[in-house]
Amino acid sequence: MTDKNEKVTEEKVTEKTEIAEKKTTALTTASAFEEDAGGGLENLTADDLTIPRLKILQALSPEVNKRDGKYVDGAAAGDIINTVTSELYTEETGCVVIPVTYKRMFLEWQPRESGGGLIQQHTDPQILSQTTKDKTGADVLENGNYIQTSATHYVLTISGDSYQQVMIPMAGTQLKKSRTWNSVMASLKVKSSEGKVFTPPSFSHKYKLTTVAESNDRGTWFGWSIENLGVLEEAEMHLYDAAKSFAGSISFENSFGSTDSSEAPF
Repeated sequence: MTDKNEKVTEEKVTEKTEIAEKKTTALTTASAFEEDAGGGLENLTADDLTIPRLKILQALSPEVNKRDGKYVDGAAAGDIINTVTSELYTEETGCVVIPVTYKRMFLEWQPRESGGGLIQQHTDPQILSQTTKDKTGADVLENGNYIQTSATHYVLTISGDSYQQVMIPMAGTQLKKSRTWNSVMASLKVKSSEGKVFTPPSFSHKYKLTTVAESNDRGTWFGWSIENLGVLEEAEMHLYDAAKSFAGSISFENSFGSTDSSEAPF
C-alpha cells in the first residue's frame, strides 16, 4: 500500500516538474521570438502605421452606446480607451504612463454637417493666422474647416514589464492640464554624483492618468487628472530605454492617421 506521505510527495514533485516545463517552454518561445525580432514588419514605414490614441469616453461617445457599431463591451463615460486595441482603463483605476515627448499640433477638421473628419494636421502655428473666431470661439479657415489646437503627448502605457506606444491629444479645456503637466516635468531637478543639478528627461518618471468630472455653462464632461508617481526604479530601466527609442522614431506628421466624424470636436 502506498504511504500517504509518499503520495503527497509524488504530487508535489509532479507539480514542480510541470511548472519547470512551463517555464522552460516559455523561455524557449521567448528566445525564438527574440531571434526573429521584427520579422514580417521589415517593409513598414511611418506611413503604414497609426499610433494608438488614448481618449476619454464621454456620454455621447459611440463606444458607450450599445446601439452603435463602435460600442465596446463594458465601456462607460469617464473611462479611458485605446483607440486601436479598444483596451479600457476605468475611471477609477486609470493607467500608468511614461511621457516620451511632446508636440503642439494644429488639427484641421471638417464640420460635421459637411461630413466631418480630420482633413489635415499642421505642425506650424502660423496656420492660426489664417483663421477667424466664430461665435463659439473656434478658429475657422476660409474654407469653413476648423483648426483645433492639440497639445499632444506621446507616452508609453505600462503594465508590469510590458508597454505600448500611444499618444494623448489634449485640446480645449484640457490644454490647461497639458500646460500643468509640462510645467511639472520641466520643474523636476536631479543632482548628479558630481553635485550638478539638471532637469531629467521626461521619461525618467511615471505618472498615473485618471479622469474627473468637469463642467461649465456649456455642459459637463470628463477631463484628465494626472498624478506624478515618481522616478523609475532600477528594475524599470528597460522601460526607460523603450521610451528613449520611441522618442527617436516618432513621425509627427503621420501621428494621427485616419479618424472619423465621431472624433470631430465640432
